[in-house]
Amino acid sequence: MRPSRPPTGTTAPPRTRPRAVTALIALTTTIGLALTLLTVAAPPAAAADLLSQGRPATASSTEKASTPASAAVDGDTGTRWSSTFRDPQWLTVDLGTTATISRVVLRWEAAYARAFQIQTSDDGTAWTTIHSATAGTGGVQTLDVNGNGRYVRVHGTQRGTAFGYSLWEFQVYGSRGTPPGDGIPDPSTASLEAAAGPLTTATYTVPDPSGYGSGTVTYPTAGGPYPGVVLMPGYQGTQQNLQWLAPRLASWGFVVLNVGTTTLTDDPASRGRQITAAGTQLLALGNAPGNPVSGKVNGTLGAVGHSMGGGGVMAALRDDSRFRAGVPTAPYYPSVDFSGVTDPTFFLTCQSDPVAHGNSYAVPWYNSMAQAEKLYIEVPGDHLCPMTGSGNKAKQGKWIVSFLSYWLRADTRFTPFLCGPAREADKNDTSLVTRWMDTCPL
Repeated sequence: MRPSRPPTGTTAPPRTRPRAVTALIALTTTIGLALTLLTVAAPPAAAADLLSQGRPATASSTEKASTPASAAVDGDTGTRWSSTFRDPQWLTVDLGTTATISRVVLRWEAAYARAFQIQTSDDGTAWTTIHSATAGTGGVQTLDVNGNGRYVRVHGTQRGTAFGYSLWEFQVYGSRGTPPGDGIPDPSTASLEAAAGPLTTATYTVPDPSGYGSGTVTYPTAGGPYPGVVLMPGYQGTQQNLQWLAPRLASWGFVVLNVGTTTLTDDPASRGRQITAAGTQLLALGNAPGNPVSGKVNGTLGAVGHSMGGGGVMAALRDDSRFRAGVPTAPYYPSVDFSGVTDPTFFLTCQSDPVAHGNSYAVPWYNSMAQAEKLYIEVPGDHLCPMTGSGNKAKQGKWIVSFLSYWLRADTRFTPFLCGPAREADKNDTSLVTRWMDTCPL
């Protein structure tokens, strides 16, 4: 900040002016330093769940029957709400109960809002503005906000085009009165590298797998709901491939469906479809009474896969909008373009992999995904390094838990292990990490 010029005039003694400037500079520096310290010391935002998906939605108008308000909260980026072609217009979602709102994501179609407000209300009548924009550019807008209410709306006051307002998705994140992370304590290097996290877990065998071979759900016994994660093995693999990861993820606040494929030789495309089928069944179990997973799944999905299963993760991210983040490990899927994937993706590869070396698949995909948040970590080992019984599971588990905690729960407490000072010891240890790339800061 530049100090203001002292007033001019003939009455001030000649030497007064330099001392005044010096004092003002000192005061400005002190204020600026204090503001900097306050910014650094600000507490991290609380963890957040996706609250709006599938909730009732209303709008000031709709362009046509095929673009209803509900299409903006259905989790499908292929459907949209659009309004009539005039200002102002609004879209409101009813969260069901009063919630603390921490993040709003607007996925605009070509018809976007140049000026708009994000507003909350307890009764759907009296509104409080928690974010205001006057120079919106459309695309995907992620807004960190701070507010409370049962109803959340985007209120457009100036269109960016001659058309109306149109949203592929209107996503509201926050918490319904639960403590940060739904009782998950602050993570540390020691706790994240332990074999299990802070939550007690149990398992449930899926009685009738639909669209895949077999499934075991590992879930936190208390609290919830939590994001769901599908684990997919590689060629000739079984649930044992990623068995090490299921309880680790569940004990950090995820409902994990570890999948066995229809056949051991299913190709990556088939494994992608099976990830989608498993996600569908996991959500159905969460919504159905009479099983241990009932009420445990919050509607947000992620996936982790090895080898051909990693290729399947990429296919699920490309093809199924319900999957919001993925971790392909030593991924294998020849001659496929994944440049259109926009969801956060963590590639974990093995330095001495003769089957799916990072340079063959993961690195070209990473480089082509211009619109995605990305992390790439290469570690010592062969193609089996991400599997049960191989590789450094303390480090791999820490990175995967942190990545999915941030991107599926918006839990910023985990970002230092990916993009902050807590990562530096890992990133700079050449015996542990042979290549690290990322899109930090998050």
